[in-house]
Amino acid sequence: MNASPDKEKNGTSLETAHRYCKILRMIPKEPRKIGTRAIKQKLDEQSGESILLRNVQRDLNILSDLFPLISDHKRPAGWSWKSDAPGLDIPLMDPVTALSFVMVKEFLASAMPPAIVRNIESHFSQARTILSETSRSWPDKIGLLSRSQPLNPPQIESAVFDTVYDCLLRGKRFSAEYRRRGENTNDAYTVNPLGIVLLDSVIYLVCTLWDYNQLKDIKQLALHRIVSAEKTDEDGLIPQGFNLKTYIDSGAFSYVQSQETLRLSVLFDRCVAQHLQETPLSEDQVITDIDAETVRVQATVLDTAQLRWWLLGFGDKIEVEAPDFLREEYRAVSEKMMGRYLKRQ
Repeated sequence: MNASPDKEKNGTSLETAHRYCKILRMIPKEPRKIGTRAIKQKLDEQSGESILLRNVQRDLNILSDLFPLISDHKRPAGWSWKSDAPGLDIPLMDPVTALSFVMVKEFLASAMPPAIVRNIESHFSQARTILSETSRSWPDKIGLLSRSQPLNPPQIESAVFDTVYDCLLRGKRFSAEYRRRGENTNDAYTVNPLGIVLLDSVIYLVCTLWDYNQLKDIKQLALHRIVSAEKTDEDGLIPQGFNLKTYIDSGAFSYVQSQETLRLSVLFDRCVAQHLQETPLSEDQVITDIDAETVRVQATVLDTAQLRWWLLGFGDKIEVEAPDFLREEYRAVSEKMMGRYLKRQ
């Protein structure tokens, strides 16, 4: 039995609507763009069938009348969402999700470079609109605090940011001019991107350089020190066995001082050690009462520079007992600090 005309028409309409949704999701926001041929190729891969290029061009022209899409008018054209276009969410963002987006924005504003925030600003804008329609007092219901000293994030060139992230996601190499801290000249690198790590207000690219491809060859490049970056079509190299989480957990960003762990023993003023009851230093942490004002904290930890900075932050509220070499380090630091202050009495 042949299908009815209405059924055929409805089926075709549903397929067209589905294709429109796929196309809209492929299109990036300006200044990035995607070519008509690239859209056709992705549609072919997703459907398993070949779609005529002229049909894709027709779809894009129709969609540009309905949505804030722009074309570069080349042949074939490159397409983008306008930079100020609102996010397209199906289903629409609910108030609780909107509140979550706004809270993320509050965090990102102080912890990440503006270039990152701009890429998803439309979602934040939509979240604010939804919250305003729900409750006009919502800005008075969100607060964000940090116990570390706030620092302004370094500036990253938008073109550098786009190139690094695009090559990372596509697994491609890029060439870069990099200025090391304290240097006045740039070094030329071929970079194999492996991962991105946000440490406080600085973004680091975990990578290898040139044709080095061993775990021992992994480097960290601060994104704000990349002066320029240019994409290549070469596949990036990935060291065998590399895993970003494993790399971070190994202490790579805590600046390991030795491969040995430490059995740390520190006397704390009771008032400043309370948080360690809820957030212990290690699985084997032990806290012992010494007297009414003092506790002893013992834990097995990595031997890192981060550990030393953390302990220094407690000032005269702690005394390092063990290991002996670490106690000696803090004794020497205390003497140097005292010497600095005595000079200006």
